[in-house]
Amino acid sequence: MSQDLTIRAAQENEIDIVASLTVDAYAEYAARMSPDAWSMFAQEIANVRGRMNDADIIVAERDGALVGAVSLFRAWRGAQEGSVGVRLLAVPPEERGTGIGRALMTHCIDRARGMGARRVALSTTQEMDAARDLYERLGFTRDPALDHERAPGVHIQGWTLELA
Repeated sequence: MSQDLTIRAAQENEIDIVASLTVDAYAEYAARMSPDAWSMFAQEIANVRGRMNDADIIVAERDGALVGAVSLFRAWRGAQEGSVGVRLLAVPPEERGTGIGRALMTHCIDRARGMGARRVALSTTQEMDAARDLYERLGFTRDPALDHERAPGVHIQGWTLELA
């Protein structure tokens, strides 16, 4: 990973870039969904402005380009009081394995601690092996109480990290 990676809040003029980056990062999962399900999911994850009332949009920048993004929710629906949520960790395929996802997640965990949160919650799917491996390395554990089915055949797994 390049040493000049900067993790920061997204700027207003970057929201469309974040939307595109997020859809591109998740595009590999389109083949596993029906075209209608992918279309609905892509529209949802591209709606960065729609998340901004409840979440901070965090980006990773390197050499003047955005190379990752994540949404940090100040409250997490379905989770215990005192939980913050992380959603839509997005790193383009060509940038994976360089530490960007870890840097974004570490930033979110540090921010959660600074907010006085007791727990960080997130969700992922069985197919997202690299993300699940990262979450486990960061100390997240499965939380079946947060599992749900997003759409027919799309099973979502809950994960949490208890903060000391």
